[in-house]
Amino acid sequence: MPTKNTRNNHPPLHKRASLRDVASAANTSIATVSRVINNTGYFSEESRQRVLEAVKMLNYQPNLRAKALRQRYSHTIGLLIPNLLNAYYTALADDISWLLNKEGYQLLLSSTRDDVEIERSALRQLIGHDVDGLIWVPTAPDEELLNSLYTQHIPTVCIVRQIKKSRLDTIVFEDYKGAYAATQELIKAGHTRIGYIGGDIIFSSNHDRWQGYLKAMQDAAIPVEQNLIKLGTLRSDWSASIVGDLLTHQPPPTALFVASNAIMPGVIKTLRDRRFSIPQDISLICFDDLDWFSFSQPPISAVSTSHATLAFACVQRLLDRIMKPESAKSKPMFQQISFEIIQRASIAPPRNP
Repeated sequence: MPTKNTRNNHPPLHKRASLRDVASAANTSIATVSRVINNTGYFSEESRQRVLEAVKMLNYQPNLRAKALRQRYSHTIGLLIPNLLNAYYTALADDISWLLNKEGYQLLLSSTRDDVEIERSALRQLIGHDVDGLIWVPTAPDEELLNSLYTQHIPTVCIVRQIKKSRLDTIVFEDYKGAYAATQELIKAGHTRIGYIGGDIIFSSNHDRWQGYLKAMQDAAIPVEQNLIKLGTLRSDWSASIVGDLLTHQPPPTALFVASNAIMPGVIKTLRDRRFSIPQDISLICFDDLDWFSFSQPPISAVSTSHATLAFACVQRLLDRIMKPESAKSKPMFQQISFEIIQRASIAPPRNP
């Protein structure tokens, strides 16, 4: 029969192992276990080994919710983006997740699909999870939603799109200048009938790219033909229909500026279905540069914007706000990430200038 002094160092199978269980298994104090796990304070190498063996044996996982309540930090960051199917946003989210993980934070990711109700619900859910901060590609936030962020002092960085007159830090690309430069590339090649396909201009990024195109045409003294400008939803099926419509004009455009990578597959498929050869029949440049652009036949010219640079900038800004709560009273920051024109074989002079 077991003696009264016999101790069972294993918690019941259904019970989550606690610090007390680890301390019992390692034959040491709870304080020592805490110091080893958090790598703070003094502990001997022998104690460290016993604790780590006990942690492994018991499959101990720290209770992050309880820890967050004690420390008043959850070490989680919320990220809201419009579309997980957009390769650019996927790459951006991956970069942000990696950078945050290096700093000891976990990412909670949500896609809004640019739906106002989904955005409102997702933001409230993230706030309810007591995230330490938010990184947000805004769709259509209302004053009530913004005020909840202000009053609860939740550090927030808006990226890609700007909310006019908001009190939130904002980091965007040089959309206006990038679109201007892209249009200039087509003009320098001799094109005057340049079609423009872009997203809904209620979003600042789409609006600024559209304005950059118009300004480049104006500065080159090229009349803008409104029937060659198509603005709408950034979906590949929409772009396929729009390109088909553009190609029916007589004469058709000799060049296209596609203002988002999200609609490029539909654009290219329609051009090939209509037997338009790139760049012999029509030249092409896109805002955003994806890996497959360089492998396409022909390779596609692009305005290259670095998602890695954007990710680093927004993570650094957000963590600075989190670690310095007194900075909440300082003025919001506005930053623009620069671009590079990548010249490839999709642009050539028009056949009949």
